[in-house]
Amino acid sequence: MRWGGWLLSFTVLWAQDTVYITIAQAEKQFLERNLYLIAQKLRIEAEKALVWQARLWPNPQLTIDQVDLFTRAEAGFDAGPWLSTPRANQIAATLSQTLLTAGKRLKGVALAEASVRIQEAALAELLRTLRYQLLSTLYAVQRDQILLGLLQEQLSLLDLLRRRYRQLSEQALVPLPEYLRIENLYLQVQADLRVRRQSWEEAQHTLRVALRIDSLPIVLWIDTTGFFQSKLPQAPPLDSLLLQVYKRGDVRIAQETSRYQKASWAFEKALAYPDVDVLVSYDRLGGYRLNQLGVGFALPLPLFARNQGRIKAAQLSAYAADTAYQQTILTAQSEILRAWRNFLLLQKQWENTDPTLLERYRRAETAYRENLLAGRIGFLTYVDFFQSYRDLTEMLMELFYLSHQTLNELSYAVGTTE
Repeated sequence: MRWGGWLLSFTVLWAQDTVYITIAQAEKQFLERNLYLIAQKLRIEAEKALVWQARLWPNPQLTIDQVDLFTRAEAGFDAGPWLSTPRANQIAATLSQTLLTAGKRLKGVALAEASVRIQEAALAELLRTLRYQLLSTLYAVQRDQILLGLLQEQLSLLDLLRRRYRQLSEQALVPLPEYLRIENLYLQVQADLRVRRQSWEEAQHTLRVALRIDSLPIVLWIDTTGFFQSKLPQAPPLDSLLLQVYKRGDVRIAQETSRYQKASWAFEKALAYPDVDVLVSYDRLGGYRLNQLGVGFALPLPLFARNQGRIKAAQLSAYAADTAYQQTILTAQSEILRAWRNFLLLQKQWENTDPTLLERYRRAETAYRENLLAGRIGFLTYVDFFQSYRDLTEMLMELFYLSHQTLNELSYAVGTTE
């Protein structure tokens, strides 16, 4: 189809401060500047810092007590209470180090790493969703740009015709109902143009936010190269698409959540085993001899609380997460099947549609209008044809939009992020 020549004339609809951008450039800017993606990447780095924290051993603890600040040495010694001889001031110190048992440290690291994988899967899901929304908006803007131009062209043609019919009606050369019918048709196209412009403005808002366009006011003109496809690609085999279900972000989140809950269950079971504190103590005067140095250990006795409640809760949470994971897979597979079937339906409609109809209608409209003014065809014949032309414009633009959008939906269902 030869769209380029007349499509360029529609750029006069837009303001001077227009940014021209291709879909590939929009995707690149989206990946670099979208604040939601940047925030999610920072969350991943925060979780990685917690993995680093989980790898660290507990700090040793130093305790100094029994310091007697008011007792003086025996009379006759002026060296002060700390340097006097014989020593008469008490002080004690204890140094303790906690030793983690039952692999708590490694299980804590595994738990933190599982949390990182959840955030990475969340980034993939966010990218999948935002990319789908971005492409949907870009294709909608392409469609609306072309439709606005076509509707504006139709409105201009009707404006000339209604002006002519107004003069003829005032001269009683055409019936008044025919003039009023032209006015009604003009108002209908004007309303179509307003509704389409509102849709275009909403899409412009979405793009400014997604691409982080700061300068206002501004118009984004999306290059329409490739919008008018000559044919659709063949649908991939359903079996190969279903095998890619595990790439989807939501499936990965459910899978990593299940792994996280299992790691949490293992960690809670490890907490049932008491940790051991190794002690080294020094006592200056309070022991059975001077400068007493000793070693020992301390641990809680698991007589009553052995973390039973938390272990049970973690076990049930792991079962629940695994069940949710299986449900997520089933939902994802069904969504892939639905998107694949929708694509097949579109292919069938595409094969039965002549994409050159719009250009042929445009040429025919000129002939019909000239014949109408020359009196060679009836008024109702032209009105019926013009309404058909108006409906065809909407239908074909929607079909071209769906030719891209249905593929976008299939990619979204499969989990493609590139």
